[in-house]
Formats: sequence, C-alpha cells, structure tokens
Amino acid sequence: MIASIGQKNLETNLQVNLQNLLANRVSLVGIVIILDLILTIVLVTATYHQMELNHVMVVLHKTATNNLNKELDVKVNHRLQNIIDSFNLLISNMNRHAKEQQQSEKSKDELISNVSHDIRTPLTSVIGYLGLIESKNFNDLGQILKYTHIAYKKSLEMQNLVNSLFEFANVQHATSRLKMTKFDMAQMLDQLSADFELEANKRGMEIIVNSHPDKIMMQGDTEKLGRIFNNLIMNALKYGKGATHIWLTAEKKDTEVVVTVANNGKAIPEDSLKHVFDRFYRVEDSRSKKTGGTGLGLAIAQSMVQLHGGTIAVTSNDEKTSFISHFPISKS
Repeated sequence: MIASIGQKNLETNLQVNLQNLLANRVSLVGIVIILDLILTIVLVTATYHQMELNHVMVVLHKTATNNLNKELDVKVNHRLQNIIDSFNLLISNMNRHAKEQQQSEKSKDELISNVSHDIRTPLTSVIGYLGLIESKNFNDLGQILKYTHIAYKKSLEMQNLVNSLFEFANVQHATSRLKMTKFDMAQMLDQLSADFELEANKRGMEIIVNSHPDKIMMQGDTEKLGRIFNNLIMNALKYGKGATHIWLTAEKKDTEVVVTVANNGKAIPEDSLKHVFDRFYRVEDSRSKKTGGTGLGLAIAQSMVQLHGGTIAVTSNDEKTSFISHFPISKS
C-alpha cells in the first residue's frame, strides 16, 4: 500500500516536471521566434532605408548634373525628407538669385542702350552744327550765333541727362543716407507752389495747395523730399497736356502723411501706367525732345520715396492724373 502511494507520487512529480520542461521550451521557442522577427524587421528596415538612400543619391546626382532648375519630387522617411526639403530650399534660393542676376544684367544692358541713345542724339547735333562753323559753311554772324545756340542747348540736354544719371545712381546705392530733420510738410508745399508759380502761369496753369491740418509736422530729408515734389510738379507741367490746374495736397492719416500731386490734363494710357516709374520710360505722346525730359525723373522720385520708407502710386482718368505718396511721420 505504501509502495503504491510512493509510486503514484513519483509519477505525479515526473508529470509536473515534464510539463514544466515543455512550458519552458515553448517559452524559449517563443522568445527565439520573437527575436527572429525583430531581427528580420531590423534587416528589412535597414535594407529599405538603404534603398531609399540610394534612390535619393541617384536623384540628387541627376539633378546636380543635369537640371538645377527643378526641385526634387521625392517622398521618403522623415529624416531623409528633411534632407530633401533642405536641398529643395537650396535650389529655390539659387534659382531666385540667378533670376535676380539675369534681371540685373538685363537692366544694365537697357541702361547702357538708353543712355547711349539719349546722348547720341544731342551729341550728333552738337557735332553737326559745330562742324558747319568749323568748315565756314555759314553766311553771316547771325547764322553762326544760331548754330552755336543750338549746340549750346543740346549740350545742356546732355548735361541734364548726366546729372540725372548721377542722381539716380546715388539714390540707388545701398549706402545712400538720409539727413533727417523735423519740418512742416504744409509749409514745404506752399514754398514749392511759389517756386513754380511763374512757370505754371506761362503754361496757363494754376497751382492750388491744400493741407489737412494746416500744419503737418513730420521727419524727413527735406532736400530729397523737395527733389521728389520738384520732379512730380515738373512732370505735371511738361506732360499734363491741356491741364489748367495742378493740385498739391497733404493730409495727415494716423502715423503717415499722404501727399498728392495731381493735374487735370490728358490721361495717361492704361497700358503705360505700370511703366511710368521705369527708368527712361516715356509715355509715347510725350517723347518730344521739346520737353527736355530724361525719362529718369519719376524713377528718381520713386527711389527717394522708398528711401524714406514710403510708397508712391499713380492713378489716371479723363478727369485727373494723381501721383500719391505715403510717408511715415517718423522714420526709425
């Protein structure tokens, strides 16, 4: 009886041990399988990343050697995508710089062409009339005086062009500085009106000044501001065909002063409005050399307004042409 019980206990213990052993083996096999899966995932991921990296390198090489104008259109994992985005930003900046460089070169070529044309015309006249005097191809002293007078006027045209070019180059230069002082804009417009009153009367025009309020104190470079409004008023006098009035208006609005120079002459053609501030641009009807214009006056005015941190725009219709300038009251 005792032996039977002992044998039964032994069988039970053996069975338990076998079950434990099997359980341990199952756990071990499970761990091995899990580790194998992890290793497989790591290898597959590494292989995929390597394939992605190889693909990116191929695309980068093709772009660098063939077409730097086109950004990369590649979607990859987050870390590689940051590299792609940075490369695309580099391409974008390079392309923008290249376009700016091309535009700068084009502008230089146009400037040289325009200057050459505008100098050649009066210079040809000067040489021609002086040549007539040099060859004694004249009848009397009166004819000599006529030739020299024409040559003198053409020389003044060239001088005016050279001075305008110098002024334009100066305000375009990055180191151009403003001599800021506090002044009354309303008083400046009154003075400008007095300066141009005689010239306006000769052309059958009247200059009218309006300021709101009557005294507008602000900061600015009075010399350059005077040049701005000189150019705008001269533009109205020369090209305001059929005009009877020129209005100089200043108005204080919050933190800025709005100054308008307007005339009731012939409207500027719509297709010319967007070009009036381009250097050497002249509205076709105003190309006559009798005006003595260089095509730089409005470009100089715009540059000087921008130098003050302001803006200038033009509107034109059958009733009125207005050049509207916005200036900060105080430029920091």
